[in-house]
Amino acid sequence: MSVSTPPDTAHDGRANRNKVTWWLVAGLLALRIALLGGVRYFTYPEYPSWVQPVFEVGTYLLTALLVWHERDRLSDHHIDTAALVLLILGKPLDLLLRALSIPAAWPESSRPYLLWLPISIGLLVALVLARPRLKSMRARDWLWLLAGSAIGIAEGMLTGYWIRMQNPYRATHQLTATIVAFRPLQQMLHAGMAEEPLFRGFLWGALRRARWKEVWIWLLQAALFWISHIYYLGNVPLSFWVLVPVGGLLLGLVAWRSRSIAASMLAHGFSNATFGMVAFYRF
Repeated sequence: MSVSTPPDTAHDGRANRNKVTWWLVAGLLALRIALLGGVRYFTYPEYPSWVQPVFEVGTYLLTALLVWHERDRLSDHHIDTAALVLLILGKPLDLLLRALSIPAAWPESSRPYLLWLPISIGLLVALVLARPRLKSMRARDWLWLLAGSAIGIAEGMLTGYWIRMQNPYRATHQLTATIVAFRPLQQMLHAGMAEEPLFRGFLWGALRRARWKEVWIWLLQAALFWISHIYYLGNVPLSFWVLVPVGGLLLGLVAWRSRSIAASMLAHGFSNATFGMVAFYRF
């Protein structure tokens, strides 16, 4: 004879689970807006050296906890198989790229990032044991990965060219094949992995579960993404007032339509990389 869960108990369980999700999302927002955004704004350009590693390691830890906590409803947060692979393997790959770029031993300031490795391994082992159900990748999902990349390149070229025309003397560095090949990947693993799971992933899913209309979620995530870049205000106001809010809306639209932060992570990486190459490098 089967025993069903009483409705009130099931409702309380979901409510408690959603509270944990919100606490973890709040932690990510605090790290991105209050810590990284706020401290950099008040101390720019020489902000404390501990801020970046605390932000990056803390963000990856909370993101991994959210992936585990939401493991059986990841699709609610725009996480499909491609996104999950990036979230698990992205930071170890980031470590590898950092190691290859440093000819000698790592400086002491880079050592905190080694914590990414046990976080990634722990998440991988936990998910393998739990075997969560994921939405299978269809042709549409692969096309959105290509579309996200193309959208990022197009947006980066337009904004980079605009900045270049404002001050053509910014282009002082020589563009190389290595930069073209690896900069998009580096930007995806850095900015894309830090911001897309938060703004276009878990925040979006939590608000949708709270019965928000998606158009309002789209606008709110873009506004919070904009505020998180407050440190641009006194230094590069054009980026703060124009480029960041437009980027937040565009990346939100990619995640919304594709239902995958893998597409918006690629768009984010290609956008940042292409913008920097067009604006600041000689061809």
